Amino acid sequence: MPGPDSRGRAVAPALSFTLLLLLLVAAVPSEAADTVAVDVGAVYASNEGTSIDPALGTIRGKLRSMFNYTSYRMLDRKRRTLSVGEAGEFELPDRRTMRATSLPAQGDKVRLSIQISEGPKNLLTTTLGLRRGGMVLVGGPAHKAGVLILIISAE
Repeated sequence: MPGPDSRGRAVAPALSFTLLLLLLVAAVPSEAADTVAVDVGAVYASNEGTSIDPALGTIRGKLRSMFNYTSYRMLDRKRRTLSVGEAGEFELPDRRTMRATSLPAQGDKVRLSIQISEGPKNLLTTTLGLRRGGMVLVGGPAHKAGVLILIISAE
């Protein structure tokens, strides 16, 4: 049993408060892990010209190495914060939509169920697993004289 301090006060209550405070602080990161910020960029890739949009910044090299196009232009970018189990809709060019649903994950991992549709037609259904702060490039649907490339990232 703890004894009194130099002023005659009991030590145990202060220790209990400190532990409770530490437990409250430790609870904050787990609550933050229950949400994920999903960012979706739509890039138009084509062989019309040789320009690369400055908005594509650090992923220019990845685009060039993964896709065989000479021009890349960011068309749109949207961000949604989702709770686990929550779905968010992202409008894409050409009346397409992407639905992202946050799935349970552990540690610094994020899992997203992705469905891309054009009207009633399903174009792609997949589950992505990535680290928080990571990104996935999805190339595919035709757009004008090229294709759309989706940049999907999660934090």
